Amino acid sequence: MTAPTNPRELGWRLAPAWAPPGRFWMIWPPASGDKERDEATREDCLGLAELLSDHAPVSLICSSQDSALVALRTPSNVAAMAAEYDASPLRRQAPLWLVDGDGRLVAALARTPLGRRMAEQAGVPVVEPPAALPIWIETDGEGTALVVADLPDMAAAENALRHWLGLEQVVWLAPPGVCYLGTGLVALPPHPANYLILEAASDARGRKLTLLELPEPRKGAGCYADCLAAGAAVVVPDFEDGRGSEAFSKVSAALPDRRVSAFPAGLLAFSEGGLGSLVAVQPRG
Repeated sequence: MTAPTNPRELGWRLAPAWAPPGRFWMIWPPASGDKERDEATREDCLGLAELLSDHAPVSLICSSQDSALVALRTPSNVAAMAAEYDASPLRRQAPLWLVDGDGRLVAALARTPLGRRMAEQAGVPVVEPPAALPIWIETDGEGTALVVADLPDMAAAENALRHWLGLEQVVWLAPPGVCYLGTGLVALPPHPANYLILEAASDARGRKLTLLELPEPRKGAGCYADCLAAGAAVVVPDFEDGRGSEAFSKVSAALPDRRVSAFPAGLLAFSEGGLGSLVAVQPRG
């Protein structure tokens, strides 16, 4: 498939961070050599997939060697897909999804083999993004982007975001990342510099942001603020260190009309991530 290369001119935009899901994508945990830990991690992966499958179909990305085993272990609304992938969080490999003015999935920005394969499976054309476009972008679908990046050419990145993608307000942040949970609502870990930046910022419609500061894990690994937001569903990571209930309570209070749940992320998450980095949400077509 081919497509024009300028989303802004076509009226396409990045899907909101909390877009209603048409499909969830996850990576099947590869073997580490520790059989007991691997089995526990894979059980958590299957548990999360089953939880998400109540909202939309789930695809588990796995190696060709694991595809038969994964297919045997998954419930009916979870499918295995053999593909090449690397050891980085899925967020860095998955495409950025583009939607039209009605919020329907129309294309994908993909620069990795896995991202292109996911777009192909979704049945949408691939648009090759400019090299300067950052990987980590959270958008509200209304012209605002929260971007975590430390790039050699920030001016080129800003130009790509504004003139190629059509974003009107770009807020630059330092890692670790933040999570858009809904219009104007941003979850973030304790980070004084980012807090001050976001506190002073307004979105593209001139509205001030509401900040929801979530705790850091006691063990120093993981990120409670890296929630998984998808339509009516929000899943808060729980690192089982006594602070999960605080994170869950804060998110639940901030989103009384959403289905907020918690899921153990200690075995699944990367060092500075939670569930949002592990699961790619494909918007509805």
